[in-house]
Amino acid sequence: MTKKQESGATPRQYDAAFKDEAVRMWLTSGQSAEVTARALGISVFHLYEWKKRVSQVSRAAGSAGLPEGKEALQLEVLRLRQENLRLTEQRDILKKAAGILSEPPLRGMPGYRP
Repeated sequence: MTKKQESGATPRQYDAAFKDEAVRMWLTSGQSAEVTARALGISVFHLYEWKKRVSQVSRAAGSAGLPEGKEALQLEVLRLRQENLRLTEQRDILKKAAGILSEPPLRGMPGYRP
């Protein structure tokens, strides 16, 4: 008669809500994955795998999503306005530089030929 040997340990199953909350907790806490995993009593490799799955799902959805709440939306609008202002300034600087570089050289400058 053969007796099956069992490893004794069965893999733990985590539901999707726990996985999502663990990833959110890790990303918002500012702590390393190792510290967060130790606090939750899970392997750090689980966190990395779950984060990869969450990233793939959000990319498949095609949207990063809107922040929830009036305050979060106001902060997002403020951040986007500041970014827009910065990009506008960079564009204007590049326009001026292109204009300066496209001007013919001044008389007396090296390489000037009338």
